[in-house]
Amino acid sequence: MMKNTIEETATYHHGNLRHRLIEVALEAIEEAGAAELTLRGIAKRAGVSHSAPYRHFPDKEALLVAVAREGVALMLSEIKLRLERAKGDPLARFMVCGLAYIDFAIAHPAHFRVMFVSPRMGVSVPEDLKPESTPFFHLFIDEITECWKLGLLKGESPHAIALSAWSIVHGFSLLVIDGHLQGGVLDEGSRESMKRGLLYAFYSGARGENGPEVVPPAPRG
Repeated sequence: MMKNTIEETATYHHGNLRHRLIEVALEAIEEAGAAELTLRGIAKRAGVSHSAPYRHFPDKEALLVAVAREGVALMLSEIKLRLERAKGDPLARFMVCGLAYIDFAIAHPAHFRVMFVSPRMGVSVPEDLKPESTPFFHLFIDEITECWKLGLLKGESPHAIALSAWSIVHGFSLLVIDGHLQGGVLDEGSRESMKRGLLYAFYSGARGENGPEVVPPAPRG
């Protein structure tokens, strides 16, 4: 045990082990899902003693929460980056939020699944990680609120519009990462066309009295 501890200390330092454990957890989740995850299994994959993960995560739930927090931060960063490119066009910014959400899910499927882990898995999600409490959802509502106030989008409230739009992009994201579209084969061109068509269709149904018939194209990622 002493030898393992010395080797682990030499190999992982200044938080490297914690980061490596999250990386390995993401690999395992992508292969077999979060339900099969165990700290002992993660330790084996990382090449450290079975007790090593407990120095950073008291249990599996704590590891999953860390994965979810990382995912939330990555998604928020991606959305903000794209919003900067969309400048001041409210509708373009609204579209950007939806496109960035889908693209993040496709690029980071393991993060995405853990961020929205089912309560039935027994994971107690902290309040700030519940979907409607996350900063990217608040950002989404802010962009929709601006469109709503300008009469570009119609609906009972910005929150109600956000829930509808979120349901659409989230459902599409899951269909893609779970391989349900076109027999699991969806080339990049088809996917790009489908996701934009999805958002345009939503806009057509939610277009307010001041909304243009044609939505300005949102910047590509």
